[in-house]
Amino acid sequence: MKRAHFSPLATLLVAAIALGGAATGSPASAAPILPTPGGDTAIGATALSLVDRGREDPWVPGTRRELAVTVTYPAAGVSGSEPAEYVKGSGLQTNAHVDAPVASSGPRSLPVVLFSPGFYMPRTLSTGTAEHLAGRGYVVISIDHTGDGLATVFPDGRVVPQRMPDPYSEATLRKALDTRVADARFVIDVVESLARGDGDAVATHLPDGLADAIDPSRIGMFGHSMGGASTAEVLRTEPRLDAGVNLDGALFYGTAPSPIVTEGATRPLLSIISSLHADSRKGRERFWDQYFRTPRGWSRVYAIADTGHASFTDAEHFVPQSVPDLPAFQIPGGLSLGTAPRQEVTRTIDGLVTAMFDRHLKDRQDPVLENPTPRYPLVREFR
Repeated sequence: MKRAHFSPLATLLVAAIALGGAATGSPASAAPILPTPGGDTAIGATALSLVDRGREDPWVPGTRRELAVTVTYPAAGVSGSEPAEYVKGSGLQTNAHVDAPVASSGPRSLPVVLFSPGFYMPRTLSTGTAEHLAGRGYVVISIDHTGDGLATVFPDGRVVPQRMPDPYSEATLRKALDTRVADARFVIDVVESLARGDGDAVATHLPDGLADAIDPSRIGMFGHSMGGASTAEVLRTEPRLDAGVNLDGALFYGTAPSPIVTEGATRPLLSIISSLHADSRKGRERFWDQYFRTPRGWSRVYAIADTGHASFTDAEHFVPQSVPDLPAFQIPGGLSLGTAPRQEVTRTIDGLVTAMFDRHLKDRQDPVLENPTPRYPLVREFR
């Protein structure tokens, strides 16, 4: 994996979007910075700190592993609830309301979906997709992998910087992926504990109805970039995960192909990739050709025309269509947004991600997963 895949340019983007204004303490803006997600319900959100008391933090020996997560969910109402911020203290408002009561049709009625961001990236960079899923009846748990992100913002305002030595080395990349997989398993453990009524699973107060509504028997996961590779590895190794979506993730383990490339997986995986990655001859030769030859369960790989690596993040909402990519961005794994219409790109990604989880977590057999192009004209099959 080349250093360019996680360039300093990514650091600048994350800092501008995720941390801009974090120290100002300004009040939330009057209007959400993301489009209204639609769906049948209002949106609630709560930020939690989760401590894995059985695991040492791999980046800070002698301490327990602690994760900051945001839980986004369908809300029964938002009266009296404060608007949620994109990042705590940023003054940037989302469509969600803090700790609003959960809307559900009864116990265990809401499937759970985990989200893993890209290397260096914060959990907030897919808030748009998380809100889209929440509006359609999912509880989305977005995970910050403490220590490998540029900065992790905890609910109490603590900011933990990146703590990896030599983040581009083979050993560190492997360690980061292994840590992310363990993080996801721990979050699934917490979901199961909450469903059992274990009050010690989360030390803070939860929104009314959340513990009763979550269904630990229906769990999916999606991720962007390294988060996509992490999703694929969790799917391969964790039987409690039912389905996964890889958003423009190179299926690497360190610099070698991921085991899912060579060994396959029995549970369903949808990969949606940028045209930059689809057009990369090196990427096809290094892992996609072998991935297609390896026997596996349900699997589809689709490319979205005229898109770049950052097209799978909230940058699609924040960067005007008129702003061109800088030449340095136009590399696989860079910060390119391509030239495709921004709204159409997000409609396509959110629609396919939702259809995937609707099929495998809700048993809704939308044929769009077999032939998405009539509904989403930017899509072409990659094989």
